[in-house]
Parts: sequence; C-alpha cells; structure tokens
Amino acid sequence: GRGWRSQLLVATLCLLLGFAIVVQVRQTQGDELAGLRQNDLVRLLDEITQRNEALAQEASELREDRAALLSGSDASRSAEDYLEVQRILAGTAPVEGPGVVVTVAGTASLTAQEMVHMLEELRNAGAEAIELSGVRVVTSSWFLEQDGALVVDGTTLPTTHEWRVIGDPGTLAGALDIPGGALAAFRSKGAEVEVTERELVQITAIREVTVPEYASPAPEDG
Repeated sequence: GRGWRSQLLVATLCLLLGFAIVVQVRQTQGDELAGLRQNDLVRLLDEITQRNEALAQEASELREDRAALLSGSDASRSAEDYLEVQRILAGTAPVEGPGVVVTVAGTASLTAQEMVHMLEELRNAGAEAIELSGVRVVTSSWFLEQDGALVVDGTTLPTTHEWRVIGDPGTLAGALDIPGGALAAFRSKGAEVEVTERELVQITAIREVTVPEYASPAPEDG
C-alpha cells in the first residue's frame, strides 16, 4: 500500500545518501518523511542527490586547487634552494658548517702554483666553501707571486695565512695529509702547518657580484 511504499522509499534514501540524508533526517523527523507522498519523496531525493553532486564537484575542485598550490609551493621552494646553492658557490653569502681550519706559518718561499695545488686538493676532497685569510675563494679565484709575497684575487696574503674550509672534516683532513700532497710541499719549504677539524667553521667573507663585460646568455634553441 501507499504507507509501505513510502517507508521503503525512505529506507532507500537513507542507504543511498548516507551522511546527507542523516543531516536531513535530523532536520525533518522520520514520521514527517513517512507521511510525505511518493512524489514529494522522489523530489527530495533528487534535490539531495543534486546537492551531493554539487558538493562532490566542489570537493574535487578544492583538491585540484590544493594540489596546484602545493605544486607551486614546491616549485618556489626548489627555486629558493637553487638560488641559495648558487649564492654559496658564488661566495655572495656567509656560510657555516663542519670543516677544517688550516694554519700555515712561514710562507715566504711558497709559490702560486703550490697554492693552486692546495686549492685543488680541497675541492677534490669535497670542499663546499673556502676562505683564505679573509678572502672568499671561488671558481674564478687566482694566485700570483708579487714583490716576494703571495696574492689571492688582488689581496696580499700575510706571512701566516689561514684556510677556513667547510666540508666533511675527516675527508678534508685525510686528503690534506696524503704523502706528496700540498701540505707536504708546504712543509718541505719550511712552513709550519696545523690542521684542525671542527664541528663548526664560520666563513663570513663574501664576494661582490660583478656584471659580466663580455658574456651574455645564449638564445634558446627554437
């Protein structure tokens, strides 16, 4: 009969709509639903179904927006990380971390080539940042012998100079201690060398960014 069909349709509504129909039932007593005509129940079902579909669509759009925002955040973070690495490599930012401090006293007889050898050994051992007696040493750094003194990037080094190097302390110290290496050459010239491993080495010297005079970005293919 009519009452039986109404009750069956109410039960079907509950099974199909789950949470949405529960909310509706809280607002409209079950007895009232049972008293509605079949056409009214069908209309109610259609309205709630449409509402559920709209909410599902909105949830999907929100998930897409969230994914886009997260993706944008990751991309932005990656760009920031890349920029930070470039600043470290270019020597335009102060840095700190584990590493070694090497003090070399009595450098009057050392040559520019021996200083280059020292720099190469440090880089080969994984040095990430280097400061030499207040001068930030980067890929464009150069050494020169001038008036009986050593010069790095235009700055005359004192007779006792200090290398501050960030990297794995054990690897750096081990690389510098190899027979026939740069420090062995320093000692053979009468220099006194001391290597200290440290958990924290601070490099505060920075480089000024200069505008390239001749180089410019090449056009992209296509």
